[in-house]
Amino acid sequence: MSLVSGLRARTRFSVIAGLLALTYVLGLAAVVLTPPGSQTAAWWPAAGASVVAALCARKRRWGVALLVGLVTVGSNYAAGRPLLVSIGFGIANFSETWLVSAILSRGIGGAGLRRMSDVARLLIAILTGSMVIGLLAAAVVGMLQGGRFIETLFAVMASHAAAVIVVVPPVLVVYGGDVSRNRLEFVAQIVVTFAVVGFVFSPTNALPLVFLSLPVLSWAAFNFSYGFTIIELLVTAVLTVELTAAGGGPFAASEVAGVSVTNQMLQLFLIAQAGTIIFLGAGRLERERLAEQVQSRSQLLRGGLVGAQVGLLILQPIRFPEVRVLLGNDAASEMLEWPALAGEVEDLGPGGVVRLSRRDPAVQIFDAYCRSGVSEQRGELTTRAGRRVQYFLSTRNSEFDQGVIAAQFVDITDRYEAQVANQKALEHEQDLVDQLRDLNRQKDDFVSSVSHELRTPITSILGFAEVMEDAVTEPEIREYIDVIQRNARRLADLVEDLLELGSTSASSPTKTTKAVDLHRLIRECVQEQSTMAKSRGVIVSMSFDPQSPFVTSVSHDLTRIVSNILSNAIKFSLPEGEVDIITSCTDDEVQLVITDTGPGIPAEDVEKVFERFYRSPAEALRVIQGTGLGLPIVKSLVERHGGRIALKSDYLAGGTTVTVTMPRAKTVS
Repeated sequence: MSLVSGLRARTRFSVIAGLLALTYVLGLAAVVLTPPGSQTAAWWPAAGASVVAALCARKRRWGVALLVGLVTVGSNYAAGRPLLVSIGFGIANFSETWLVSAILSRGIGGAGLRRMSDVARLLIAILTGSMVIGLLAAAVVGMLQGGRFIETLFAVMASHAAAVIVVVPPVLVVYGGDVSRNRLEFVAQIVVTFAVVGFVFSPTNALPLVFLSLPVLSWAAFNFSYGFTIIELLVTAVLTVELTAAGGGPFAASEVAGVSVTNQMLQLFLIAQAGTIIFLGAGRLERERLAEQVQSRSQLLRGGLVGAQVGLLILQPIRFPEVRVLLGNDAASEMLEWPALAGEVEDLGPGGVVRLSRRDPAVQIFDAYCRSGVSEQRGELTTRAGRRVQYFLSTRNSEFDQGVIAAQFVDITDRYEAQVANQKALEHEQDLVDQLRDLNRQKDDFVSSVSHELRTPITSILGFAEVMEDAVTEPEIREYIDVIQRNARRLADLVEDLLELGSTSASSPTKTTKAVDLHRLIRECVQEQSTMAKSRGVIVSMSFDPQSPFVTSVSHDLTRIVSNILSNAIKFSLPEGEVDIITSCTDDEVQLVITDTGPGIPAEDVEKVFERFYRSPAEALRVIQGTGLGLPIVKSLVERHGGRIALKSDYLAGGTTVTVTMPRAKTVS
């Protein structure tokens, strides 16, 4: 933290007041010590003090700069200059102070000397400020005192620039850090610096040896803290000015065309020397900062790599099985069962060189990869510990990393085992599916075979029962025969359902189809079911489309579709209920809707009624006998004809609606 930015609010105003007082004293002294015959001071250190005061004010720079102008007017007038000239110089110093402080304060984090860009900003501010005050001061001297404009311009620019570049940096630089690693070198540097400056600018020396001070100050800039270097630069500058004023050094008797240029030469020397040393110090400071940043990021990166869950390894093959490990982490060490790769490289062996086992699967992968000559390779390997690892290898062939292999490892053992287990489960499931299919086929074959075997004796029973019915006249025996016929027909219907069920599962021979009149077929089915409807008191009503719809079908299949739906509707309707049969036609389709007034089907059972042998657990439905094959057979027959079936039911209000939609026959044969 610099002195300017480190000031507390309570001490800020005191410091500014002190600097304004110092500006007054320095300005008064500079005017009093102005060389005879000159309208401007030889050196104006008050410029540096005024800029520091404005920097301390931060956002109140305008006010402090205005006070600097007033202080300058007072110091010049007190030193004997005319009032108008004093006011002109006050305006010039106000402009310089505000402009330089404003430019310096635009840096990142405020005014300071933390990086090379800050030094460049300082030089730009000094150049801009000295040029502005030079032009204004030269105009004042030229108009009010009859002085030379160009001579005054350069004289003021040099005196103010030299003052600002020497006085301002000590309050902008960041202090702290080691002054020197070697105290003897620190003392030697101070002694040598002041000895060289004292010798070069001593009154007894007139040799042009000013360059001797630059190496010793550069020594400080490269080996000591930045703050110490800037302070030493300030002290040597003051010493140089004092010794030159005493007539010492190579600038004391400098003349050009008979005119003394001592002050100008001294100021140019101070500007060049200060600018050079400040740049060297800032460059070294920024270089150290960048080095620390690189080291910090390197440590952060290494820490992230070492703690990563992915195995990381960077190595340089020497001659397999010897490699130089440049970087590794615990994850790679654990996966590959290699040495402690996450430790320091020197812990692995001299120079980080380790000897690997050729029987190691990872080493074999590395060896094959190096022999292949490819730049990248990925794959999977099984380590000696039986872990399944996915790897990715790549080679860097840069100027500094010739032949370095970067390897990444991901432990996929759990995933691999899960895949193997899933594969085995799928194979086992496929075996079970095949077995179930085989059992289902055997069941269908059995059902079909048994049904065929049962059809013949049932037909004989029905036939002989009809003969007996015609021959017997006794009421009791006719009642027995009626029971035989009724149960034989039920058994015959069940056999037909079983046969139909088998034909929908197994491949059945192709049947001859024809255009069937749906209305005529419905009437026939209603006639056949009329006895059951009357016995239950159910009224069957029909509402047909005016057109006569024909459906391409096997007559027996379409009869079973209508008969099964109608039989269910009558059977599940409540006594004295109703069954409505409605048909409608379009150009392409025929729709049959059969609605009953039964108890309805629970919502969770609606989708299950088309499953084979399914009976709803609802009590109102369980009391009605059935096999659970009617609707599955209907659905199979409808889909076989390219149609579709839908069922809607309201279990609370009662009633079920079955809708069958089938393609309409194009021609009637």
